[in-house]
Amino acid sequence: MTASDIDDALRQADPWAHDDALALMATELAADTRVASAASARRRVRRAAWIVPAALLGATALTAGALVVTDNLLHEDLPIAIEYTTDTGRAVSCTATIEGGSLFAPREAEVVQYYRSHDFTGIGQRIYDYALVLTGERVAEPELLPRSSLVVADDQGNAYAEDGSFSMSLTSFLLGDAYLDLGIDGSGDSWLSSDCTGELH
Repeated sequence: MTASDIDDALRQADPWAHDDALALMATELAADTRVASAASARRRVRRAAWIVPAALLGATALTAGALVVTDNLLHEDLPIAIEYTTDTGRAVSCTATIEGGSLFAPREAEVVQYYRSHDFTGIGQRIYDYALVLTGERVAEPELLPRSSLVVADDQGNAYAEDGSFSMSLTSFLLGDAYLDLGIDGSGDSWLSSDCTGELH
C-alpha cells in the first residue's frame, strides 16, 4: 500500500461516515509503520529485548478524515546501569535501556524526567535477587519483591527458567515499578532493551 493510495482514499471519504475499506487501509498502514519504526530503532549492538504489553495498542487514529500515526518511541536515550554479584562471586555489569511504548509516549517529558532523576542505586542486585526467587532458589521475602509484582512462580505454579526469571525481574523493577511511581494505568505497552544475558551463577 502506498501513501498515494491512502491520500486518494482520504480525499474521497466522508469524514463523518464509517468506511470499512478505509478503516482496513488505515490498519494496514499502521502495521507497516510500526514494523518500519521498530526496524529503524534497532541498536547496532546485539541485545535481548523485552516488551510488556497490557492490551492491544492503537497505533493509528482516524478522526474527521485525518490519519494520525505515532511511533510510540521515547526520543531520548535512557540507559540504566545493571550491576550485580552472583552467588558464585561473579561480578556482572550490563545496561538496560527504556525505549518507549504506547503507555509512555503520551507523557514523554514526565517519563524521561523520571528515568533521568530516579535513584537506581543497587537496582541490579535487586533484579538478580528477585530472579533467584522466580527460579525457586531463594525464599520470597517481602524485601526481595518489586513493588509492582508479588509473582513468585509462573501461571502453572512452576519456577521460572533462568533466562525467563531475569527478564521478568528486569521488567518488573524497571517498568512495572515505574508505572506505579508515575501513576500510569490502562491499555498499552512499554519497551525495554538490554544487553544483559541474565547470568545467575
